[in-house]
Amino acid sequence: MKFILLLFLTASLLQANIVIVTNKGSNIGSLSKESVQSIYLAKVNTIDNVCIVPLLCINEKLHEKFVNKILNKSISQYNNYWIRLVYTGKKPISQKFSYNEIVEKLNNLNTIAFIEKKDLQDNWKIIYEAD
Repeated sequence: MKFILLLFLTASLLQANIVIVTNKGSNIGSLSKESVQSIYLAKVNTIDNVCIVPLLCINEKLHEKFVNKILNKSISQYNNYWIRLVYTGKKPISQKFSYNEIVEKLNNLNTIAFIEKKDLQDNWKIIYEAD
């Protein structure tokens, strides 16, 4: 019985509705899952001639859900991927931000961030929503 309850709780946590948002005034349009993956894995930094700055959330649970659900990687795979990029000099270390910092940084029209849909604010628009 405890196992079933634990399984249910774990499944419900993983079902958090993650969305990618930007400022409503931004020229960034809807993105595909592949585009989001390319941006957050530092394979591209522009889409439709718009330079995009992806923000990372310091909330470890949300970050892990994002990595698993959107990037289709485990945390260890994701961390190893970034370690290789940093140590080969291809990319700097990514900084993670608190929710309040993300709210402030999304005033910049070129930033995107992943959040839980329940935290959506009026001045943001959803550019990708996970299934």
